[in-house]
Amino acid sequence: MNLRAKLLIFFIVGGLAPVLLVGLLFYRNSLKVVEGMLREEVKAEAARVARDVEVGLREREADLTALAQAGAVRDYARGLAAQPTTTTGNASPASSEPAARATEALQNTVADFVSHNRDYYSAVTPVSASQAGGAPVRVEPYGASSPSPRVKMGDSLPGQLRLDERVWTASEPKPLRSDVMLDANGTPCIVYTVPVFSPEGERSPRAALVAELKLDALLQEAVRDPNAATSPAGVSARAGEVAAQPARLLLVLDRTGKIIHHTIHALKYQPAGVAMPYFDAFASAMRAGQSGTNFYTVPADGTRWLASYKPIAGSNLSVAAAGNYTRAVAGLKRDGLASLAVALLVAGAAMLFAFVVVTRATRRITRVTEAAAAIGAGDLNQRIEVQTHDETHALAEGFNRMSDRLRELIAREAETRQFQSFVRLSAMLTHDLKNAITGLSMLVTNMERQFHRAEFREDAVSSLRQATEKLGALVARLSEPVKSLSGEYRRTPQPADLVPVIRRVLAANADPRAEFYDIQTELPDTLIAPIDAERIERVLENLIVNAFEAMGGRGGRLTVAAGEESDKLIYFSVEDTGAGMTEDFMRTRLFRAFATTKKRGIGLGLYTCREIVESHGGRLEVKSKLGSGTRFRVVLPSIPLMASHARSAEKSPLAKSAAKTGAAS
Repeated sequence: MNLRAKLLIFFIVGGLAPVLLVGLLFYRNSLKVVEGMLREEVKAEAARVARDVEVGLREREADLTALAQAGAVRDYARGLAAQPTTTTGNASPASSEPAARATEALQNTVADFVSHNRDYYSAVTPVSASQAGGAPVRVEPYGASSPSPRVKMGDSLPGQLRLDERVWTASEPKPLRSDVMLDANGTPCIVYTVPVFSPEGERSPRAALVAELKLDALLQEAVRDPNAATSPAGVSARAGEVAAQPARLLLVLDRTGKIIHHTIHALKYQPAGVAMPYFDAFASAMRAGQSGTNFYTVPADGTRWLASYKPIAGSNLSVAAAGNYTRAVAGLKRDGLASLAVALLVAGAAMLFAFVVVTRATRRITRVTEAAAAIGAGDLNQRIEVQTHDETHALAEGFNRMSDRLRELIAREAETRQFQSFVRLSAMLTHDLKNAITGLSMLVTNMERQFHRAEFREDAVSSLRQATEKLGALVARLSEPVKSLSGEYRRTPQPADLVPVIRRVLAANADPRAEFYDIQTELPDTLIAPIDAERIERVLENLIVNAFEAMGGRGGRLTVAAGEESDKLIYFSVEDTGAGMTEDFMRTRLFRAFATTKKRGIGLGLYTCREIVESHGGRLEVKSKLGSGTRFRVVLPSIPLMASHARSAEKSPLAKSAAKTGAAS
């Protein structure tokens, strides 16, 4: 993944995503705040209206109680008490002049009361206990243009007088309140029946006042709704579909579920289940006198409302206040989405700007990277050109200075490597010469003692011939050092019997020392493996000579063994009883070039042995204990060498050194 892709992911995850998340959280919290505020508002509005209606009812009841205790009304009751009760039910106290004056005073008092409260009462009717079936006086207010009320004399219409019969058993002048009902004009009202007692303080009332309180006026005064929709336009009274819903709604239901008051006037006096079917759950709770707050949705336009409902104490009414939640959050949604869009736009612009800047910087870095790769591949003539003066310019200049310095160092390194290659080759040839001279020295020493034996002279001549051939080969390798090093590890192994090679090396290096050392062998008859016999012979010769040098002149036991490791591996080992080596030396220095524990030697024998063994695809193992001796064990494959092993041989340090030396030459 390149830098631009990472930057894009960073901006999305670290920039746009947090902005979007914060915006959504802010919007969600804002919705909760709006809902909480709206909930408190509708609860407060419902409680206020219920309280105001309750206060209005108590005020009206107090006014009616005061009217029942007025002097003219009580005098009328006194006259009724003095008049004997007739059985016809149609007797009137107006037969005498005092009674007539009392009746006139009653009419004036009631008319004056109705005149001052024309907005609240549709009628006030005095009723005597002996005339419960009819009424001589019914006072009704005229319209606003007529200051005087209308006084109707005679019997009431059937069912027009809604007298509460409990009034005749009342013991105190307390109004009796009815449920909501319809008056003569078909509008909702509450009928109060107030007992009237005579001044003498009789225990049973002689008369009563029947007052029809107009509920609309009382509710309108309590509601004070500035959002009332007075026009029925856009309203379907049956389905409750409103074209333009107000921000607030307030409605009053009676216990039958009829809408007594509604902000939208067209829905008044209808059953809630018909006019507002979506409000049915609330209407059921209101009819049961319950309180609560919850949401409802108007299906016609999908608006969501939050409603709070509460019963009006002392009546069969319940009030509900509802707030248009959809309208309340509409502005918030619009502003929130606009703010979020602006934030995302700003973040996107910043991301685009940064993306362009980073893209240009990435291109410059790419040019520097490509040039650096070319320099790493060996093209030291690369020059990195960057026009800007930012960090990439300093980086490019640094690479240019580095390439110039590398050219100088490589030129010097080539000279140094040529000299080191020659020194390494000389050290290797010196090591081989030392081994050859050691063998010749042992042969000369034995010739002084065994030359008289014919078989010894024959073996000596053969040994001299082999030593002469080795010395000739060494001289040839010294004459052509580059060819010797470059071809050292590129020979192709051929299947050969390893046992004759081991016996030949023992005869040349171990048999002359047989009288001083205990020589033991554990060899099979044959041991076939794909090897380069000459190089494996050098490995075995190095290991045997090192074993004798490790044991020194004090003697010891040399054990040479060979055999099959498995069906795919063979081995040969050389074990001595010499001084041994420490763990630290074996771990850090044993197979390193020019590392040795001997007082004389250059330390290339084991290094060369391991390189030869590994070029065959095998491994060289060592086990040693200080003071107990050492065993070297060579494990080789018994199948033809794989191509991968051949390639690894070509990549060995000496092969590389030879190739570099050849290139430098």
